[in-house]
Amino acid sequence: MFFNIQPSEKIAVQKATASYTYEQLVDDAMQLVQMLTTPKKVVVGIVCRNDYKTIVHYVAALQAGHAVMLLNDDLDVAVLDNIVHHYAPAFLLGATTHGDYDEITEQFFKKRQQPTYDVHADLALMLSTSGTTGSPKYVRLSYQNIQANTESIVSYLELDEHERPVINLPLSYSYGISIVNSHLQVGATLLLTSKSVKLPSFWYFLNEFQGTSIAGVPFTYQLLNRIGFLDMDLSSLKTLTQAGGHLDVYLVDKFNQYAMATKRKFYVMYGQTEAAPRIAYVPYERLADKLGTIGIAVPGGRFELAESGELYYYGDNVMMGYATSANDLALGDAYHGCLPTGDLATIDDEGYATLVGRMKSFIKIKGLRINLHDVEKTIAKKFGLTVACVGNDRQLVAVIEQGDAARVQKFLCQLYKLHENYVTVTSVDELPHLHTGKLDYNAMKHAYLT
Repeated sequence: MFFNIQPSEKIAVQKATASYTYEQLVDDAMQLVQMLTTPKKVVVGIVCRNDYKTIVHYVAALQAGHAVMLLNDDLDVAVLDNIVHHYAPAFLLGATTHGDYDEITEQFFKKRQQPTYDVHADLALMLSTSGTTGSPKYVRLSYQNIQANTESIVSYLELDEHERPVINLPLSYSYGISIVNSHLQVGATLLLTSKSVKLPSFWYFLNEFQGTSIAGVPFTYQLLNRIGFLDMDLSSLKTLTQAGGHLDVYLVDKFNQYAMATKRKFYVMYGQTEAAPRIAYVPYERLADKLGTIGIAVPGGRFELAESGELYYYGDNVMMGYATSANDLALGDAYHGCLPTGDLATIDDEGYATLVGRMKSFIKIKGLRINLHDVEKTIAKKFGLTVACVGNDRQLVAVIEQGDAARVQKFLCQLYKLHENYVTVTSVDELPHLHTGKLDYNAMKHAYLT
């Protein structure tokens, strides 16, 4: 089996109302492999939910040797039609219905007209870029990419079969599926739920089944900070991990102090879907003196800085390339282990990288070059606010959560010596987020710059 899954009586997947052993997982996956047998390699689309059936679909499709495309379960009909039009998956697993497919068994759909495209022998996994579910652009990951990153994660997080991660991140999201990969690799128990950390039922589930770790994006930790997490009695919890974007330094420091005081481990990580997805991490014992950095490269990877200041990552987990249609599925490795991250960075003498902006995150107003990433960090540090910034050559827009907009606007105008007509600060109850929990910058651009 892929990930060296061994049949045993150990529980592989735990839901609130049912549990499934590794023996069941192997048996159920192998039955599905038989149904997925085809003369040639094809694309298998999986509509992902945080449930046992999705894990079976995922393991089986990989074991069958097909290219697996992970789809978010709240895709609307038009988006699914667009994906079917561009890629013509031979099978749709976990779907409810689609006009081009026949339902063979429950949630198992086979395309009436089998596709004629070719798929590269190394292509294992296709993940949507940046959480934009309407885009047909997908990252092409090989078996080596997944395995290399899985082994790196197992190594630096020191994972073993005793782990019981609570997973509520979408499994179609690179962060969510990487948790599945790394824990299946070591024979751990996946505690699957779709509950938000805002709900008491999430914490009841964690305590009831002795969850050992939780994983979140910045929005998750903003919520945890609000709901009294730091005062909860969570005796089984040993590890917290954060990825999926920049977490404000004051929150990193706060959760690190909590982790140190309670003898837990808090890992801040950096990654991109294009790297399957982990690129860097801060060892938990160095977090206090490396606040604000993204850490060191994961085991097996390394960093370099280009003359432009762009951070380059090298490793076996770097994607083969992108696809925008079935015509791209036969393509080989276009990146050869080298990923330009698109982030500007500095690297200290210990190899710890600090992001200082995005290649595309600069705007120029009246000849003044402004780094939006820098603006966000400055506001967060000075005011202790959650903030996101967008802009163009006419306007700098800062959207803050539950803060004094007039005070922040005055500060920005003084800082950049701009007239108030060029600076807009808006306070909202909650910033817009994608289904992955990442900030939805496109929504903000549409709302405030058009």
